[in-house]
Amino acid sequence: MSEIAAPAITPAAVPHPRVIALSRVRRIGYVVLGLQLIGFLTWSAIVYNHYALTFDYAVYHQGWYQIAHGNLDPYDSPQQCAFWQIHGELIFWPLAPLYWVWPHDLMLLWVQDFGVVVAEAVAFTWICEMAGKRRADGHAALFAGVGLVLLVANPWVWQVVAWDYHTEPVLVAFLMPLIRDLANNRRRALAWVPPLLLCGDVAATYLIGVGLGTVLANRRSRMRGLMVAGAGALSFVIIDLVHANLGSGHGLVTYGYLAGGPAGASLSMGALIKGVLTHPWIMVRTMASKSADIWANLAPSGLLGTCFVPLVPIVIVVLIESHLSPGLLFAEPGLQNHAIYIIVPAGTVAVLAWLRQRHRITALVLACLVTAQALTWAAVFMPRIPGQWLRMPAGTVATLSAVQAMIPPDAEVIASQGISGRFSSRADIFPIMAAGSIPIHGETWFIIAPIAGIEIESSAAAMAFIGELAGPLGATLVTQANGVWVFRWNPPAGTTSVSLPVASAPIPAWASAGAAGRPDLSGPASTWRAVATGAEGYVADQLEWRAPTGRYVADVTLATSGPVNVEVWNDTGDPAVLLSRRTVLASGGPMQVTVPVNARTAYRDDLFSGLGPFHAEFNAPPPGQRLEVRVWSPGNTQVDVYGAELIPAGSSVIP
Repeated sequence: MSEIAAPAITPAAVPHPRVIALSRVRRIGYVVLGLQLIGFLTWSAIVYNHYALTFDYAVYHQGWYQIAHGNLDPYDSPQQCAFWQIHGELIFWPLAPLYWVWPHDLMLLWVQDFGVVVAEAVAFTWICEMAGKRRADGHAALFAGVGLVLLVANPWVWQVVAWDYHTEPVLVAFLMPLIRDLANNRRRALAWVPPLLLCGDVAATYLIGVGLGTVLANRRSRMRGLMVAGAGALSFVIIDLVHANLGSGHGLVTYGYLAGGPAGASLSMGALIKGVLTHPWIMVRTMASKSADIWANLAPSGLLGTCFVPLVPIVIVVLIESHLSPGLLFAEPGLQNHAIYIIVPAGTVAVLAWLRQRHRITALVLACLVTAQALTWAAVFMPRIPGQWLRMPAGTVATLSAVQAMIPPDAEVIASQGISGRFSSRADIFPIMAAGSIPIHGETWFIIAPIAGIEIESSAAAMAFIGELAGPLGATLVTQANGVWVFRWNPPAGTTSVSLPVASAPIPAWASAGAAGRPDLSGPASTWRAVATGAEGYVADQLEWRAPTGRYVADVTLATSGPVNVEVWNDTGDPAVLLSRRTVLASGGPMQVTVPVNARTAYRDDLFSGLGPFHAEFNAPPPGQRLEVRVWSPGNTQVDVYGAELIPAGSSVIP
């Protein structure tokens, strides 16, 4: 028998080592993204278990939960409109069955986490394709690695998954396959348009940007690009006409100032376009004033991607929408700019791959620079994220968990906005944001945490509301512990709403007993007070108002058997500054102690904004100085503190 010769091995049959290197980077990248997904899921569980879910989670989770339980036209109680009218986000209806995969409120956060990583995985796949498109050499593997770093090291992506739930991560998970398929001239590209149209008004504007980018960059896909842009424009117009964009500021109200009209003016789309064209300097001035945040949003993603023609229009759309919105809430790094963090890294690698063919050394130097600066952004901001979101002590979490188990599922809940998201599995949930009126529907539970969590309402208004619940409203105190006050209220017949107090209202001291005090809630609410425990320290503290600079008078009602200090501090800066102190030796009973306060010096809030060029501007806290009243006892003294009030000098009432 003759020997059978082995087939000849041609050079083409053996992958080049540099091709193997790119393939290895691809496999490593998918593993890294899988580990990042585990990190996101874990972080979301931690945020959830710390009750760090606010207004936006209450809005979206309530609707999603109601749909999953058979209510196909849910009413959104936080925004007081039909759920579909918030942003026209019909995607929640096909997403609702996911609740039953694991019937738990955490599932909605995990849907968001998967959306982020799916978008990153598609972007990374496209990055590997572009890096090795012309020459699969060692540089291709290097550039693919750079793209991976830009995706996973961006600290703002963690901000996105930390801040409640929003539809942007889900829509970007559909947007990235659309962009990739259009760039590769694939017929299936249009299959991604319908799910994007279900994602509402923001997705519609993104489709316009993606379609225009395709028209500019790819002749073969020009017609598809026009179809995509047209579908987005038509969807946006329809959503506006049926008033399904109330969450975007009731149509075009949010951006009406660009036309030169008064703030909050409602304009038609045509009037807005005309106004912008006749007042272009308003848009230019607004964008220039937010240049720090434009830089902060783009730089960690590599920045070079803004020069990649197919992506230029969509990047411009994202930046304009977020940075032309009044204030810094949408401009600051986070969810409103999420698409940039996924799209720009792909564009950066595309530019590097193009540049490699012409100026190899320049491309390598830029690759090193964008990687180094991305890692520096991560080093500066990543350590601060846990402290920004996890503000609930373990005792407060335990109290909230126990309270949640007490509330009947059909009862209305009115809760401090920083914890309201966890109570949104019901038909009526109202986060407390500021002074105003909240509808009442039968039995109502109030959960007030004045100084715990991420709060918009001032602590003064929250404590004043606690006083009204216990006093004039006659609600039943269910429990109070660890900074949480819980009341149950069966309103009188005919009651349709409850009014929240203003931020300058008087504060009951028993709502904020200090380390050397405790609340005495015996007897009628009018006699409740903070009483001294006998230890040295503050019997009452954190009685705080936001007030403009000026002169004030602090009125504190107390009774003491020995010397105590009544102090007024400015807590705005770090450290706090003692403004006034008055010593009261003793009293024969309750007395009013008046302390003059000179608060004419303005201090700045201690807000971390980065280091050097690694800098961003974040949404500022409410205006004014944080003026706090404290009552200190040396110990072994009987002290009762009833309440405090901050009055402008020369006034007999608080404005």
